[in-house]
Amino acid sequence: MNLAPLNETRRAAIRERLHRTGRAQVDGVMATDDALALNQAAAGVEYNIVTRRGSGHVDLPAAWLASLSPDQKTALGQAVQTSARDDFQYLYDNHPIYDLLQLGQAAPIWADLLGFLNGEAFLDLMRDLTGEPRIAMADAQLTRFRAGHFLTEHDDHAEGKNRFFAYVLNLTPAWRIEWGGLLAFHGTDGNVAEAFTPRFNTLNLLKVPSPHSVTQVALSAGADRISVTGWLRGV
Repeated sequence: MNLAPLNETRRAAIRERLHRTGRAQVDGVMATDDALALNQAAAGVEYNIVTRRGSGHVDLPAAWLASLSPDQKTALGQAVQTSARDDFQYLYDNHPIYDLLQLGQAAPIWADLLGFLNGEAFLDLMRDLTGEPRIAMADAQLTRFRAGHFLTEHDDHAEGKNRFFAYVLNLTPAWRIEWGGLLAFHGTDGNVAEAFTPRFNTLNLLKVPSPHSVTQVALSAGADRISVTGWLRGV
C-alpha cells in the first residue's frame, strides 16, 4: 500500500487548518487502487454489531443477532434508540483489525493495512501535518454504518491510551450528504460547528479531545458507510 503524493502547498494548508480548528481532511490520501481494494475486501469480512448496554461496551456477533426472532431484534433496536436519547450510545458494525492482528487472526490485506498505518512514511506524514512528534503508532478497526446506525457525542479521550488524534479513512466510493453518516463537530453554542462528508479515500483527522458525533445513516441511504477508524497514539 502506498501514500499518494502530497505537495508542500497542500501540507501547509492542512497544518494551518489543524492548528486553527483541530480538524482537517486529507483528500486522496492513498493510491486509488489500494483504497478500492480495501473497499472490496470490506464486503467479505465478518462483522460484530457494537453498542452499549448500561455503562459498558458490548460486541454482538452477527451469528447471535441472526438467531434472534424478529420481535427480539425489534426490541433490541428500540432499547438502543431509547438509550441514545439521554446517554452516550452507538450502533454500528465493527471488524477489530488491531485486536485480530494481536491474535494472529487478521487477514493479509488488513495486516498489510496496519503495517502501512504504522510504517514510517505514514507516521512521518501524520507527525508533520499535526505537529505532534510523540505520535508513535496507529491502531485500527474497520467500521460499517448501515441504515439506522449512529454514534452520539463523545470526545475520544480515554485515560492512559495516549490518543493524540483520531483518524477516519473513508472507503465508500460515493456518498451523498443527505444519506447522513456525517462526522459532525459540536460547537459550544449548541450548533454544528462543521461536518465532514465521508468522501472516498479521504482521511479525516481530529484532535483529541474534540466533541463530535456521527449522524444517523438515513433509511434511504444507497450504500453502507465503510471506513477504517482509529487513533494516532503515543507509547
